[in-house]
Amino acid sequence: MTTHSHLSRRELLGMGAVAAAGLAVPTPVWLPANAAVGVPNEFTGATALRLGMHVHGSWSEGLGSWEAQFAQAASYGLDVLYLTDHDFRATATNYLTSLAGVTWVRATTGALAQQASTANGGAIRLLAESSAAATAASVTMSIQPQPQAFNRLRTSIAGQTLEHTVTSMRLTTGARYEVVVPLSYHPAIAGRPAGAYQLVYRFGAGSGRWTENGGLTGVVGLPTAAARSVQRLSPEADVALIWPTMLASDNAMYGVSFVAKSPKKGAVADISVAGVRFLRTQNAPAAITANQARLISAYQPQFSNLTVRATTEISKTLPDMNPFGIPQYFPDYAHLPANSDAWHPAVVSDVHARGGLISWNHPFGYNTGPLLAPADRDIKRRQLFQSMMAVQHFGVDILEVGYRLRGNVDAATHIALWDTFSRNGTFLTGNGTSDDHSGQNWKNLSNGFATGVWAASRSDADLLASLAAGRAFAAHFGLWPGGETDLLVDGAVRMGSVSVATKATRSLAIWASALPSGASVQLVSGPVDYTAAVDPGTVVVRTLAASAFSAGVATVSVDTSTSRFYRVQVLAADGTLIGCGNPVWLLRSAPPGGIPPARR
Repeated sequence: MTTHSHLSRRELLGMGAVAAAGLAVPTPVWLPANAAVGVPNEFTGATALRLGMHVHGSWSEGLGSWEAQFAQAASYGLDVLYLTDHDFRATATNYLTSLAGVTWVRATTGALAQQASTANGGAIRLLAESSAAATAASVTMSIQPQPQAFNRLRTSIAGQTLEHTVTSMRLTTGARYEVVVPLSYHPAIAGRPAGAYQLVYRFGAGSGRWTENGGLTGVVGLPTAAARSVQRLSPEADVALIWPTMLASDNAMYGVSFVAKSPKKGAVADISVAGVRFLRTQNAPAAITANQARLISAYQPQFSNLTVRATTEISKTLPDMNPFGIPQYFPDYAHLPANSDAWHPAVVSDVHARGGLISWNHPFGYNTGPLLAPADRDIKRRQLFQSMMAVQHFGVDILEVGYRLRGNVDAATHIALWDTFSRNGTFLTGNGTSDDHSGQNWKNLSNGFATGVWAASRSDADLLASLAAGRAFAAHFGLWPGGETDLLVDGAVRMGSVSVATKATRSLAIWASALPSGASVQLVSGPVDYTAAVDPGTVVVRTLAASAFSAGVATVSVDTSTSRFYRVQVLAADGTLIGCGNPVWLLRSAPPGGIPPARR
């Protein structure tokens, strides 16, 4: 059994925050370079390290901050967390630069004696007057959350300025005008409450900065703006002043709303805005790399048992891909082929040339449900396999398989796709993933799978060696906490390896730990015939109860009279897939393309 303790990670969540915003930042992004791991167990000869290989924060489109994601990773005992914000969102590619062309969502509250919410190019007008003597009313214009803010606004507030130009502003008898910027979700740390934060620029409220809503809303009070005046609103600077224990850059500009508020009849808010420009000075790759390095350095003392790597999710067109084991990588799209089928392999080749590995993400697409009918799932899987084979899977090393529902298909369909590659002698490492954007309740995520690897250390070299060799498994955070699995054939051949022998039967030892009550371990076998068959041809050859694993190990005899691969999958008592391991290939003769060095 693994001996490293997760208790210290949970205890770290109670620690007070460091003065993150003002920390001096060392140059390296990789922290720590080579952290110690627990004592290897006797079966594997290595220690299981848990990796979060596909997680998003403030430079992506979700609500989660990296502070929240660090806290989640530490609380569930992760050893290594990869920062995988989308490259085009981090660089704000094709993002809004003004209000011209914005799709507006309009809303009102209360009863209004007069109102207006109009847009003309990049200019807007808001008018609100309550019709009640003692009841407030408001008029709001918001940038459309989906798909516009989702795809053309959300990125870190680092280096962002809203250049807000007023044509005229009339605020009478306590009326107010607000520019509201929703921020990211942060956990309860350093006396701050847990929740989604927001920043409000409130005109007509005098000058100053303060918090409301239990500390979740920060307000910048501003006087009524003069006609033809320009305000340069800097969310990053204001967040730093309002919440000094918060790393200001660790917030997305999740949206923008413009609000006219009237507290009573006779109080008029009438605002004409000539335009708003979104100025971004820190969305070039070098600036993003530097800001995320500062973020890692700021949070590392607070989550000292968590090793963090900064990478990206390459997301210009599907398939999305994550590089691993190299310094943070942004493709130079300007010098890549325009055609997707050409630039994907060019990116893969570049990552390989730099010494890294790269994954094919959510192969069935990034949407979730509804779940297709079984026959339609099979059709989609076969078509996808053929299309991936046609491009030689772009030469990727890793295939994301840890999904219970993604791209309208279930876990069994994801694994069947992977098995079909295994049948055809394509040696892809399957990994777990969450693709989480929320920073909350990882254990309850449908697709909440960590990747476990058997590695000697957390160094890039050791992690990449394990991933390249298929020394990996997937385990669900909430449904199989602490789960581990491994294979050993004839006392010598490890999970992920390709072994050639002429024996008709071979001895297969299965390691499975921390099995939940009622769980079972299935041994799955499939042919290896290199026929480009579109179905995996797999069968469950053994089902073992948790009681079969004496000291974590069960040993069975397997048929190797023909070339086959074997892997295990773990089911909860109700039949839900909660984890799986990589295959071992037991062949009668050498595969046509040879055996990759890492798998020998």
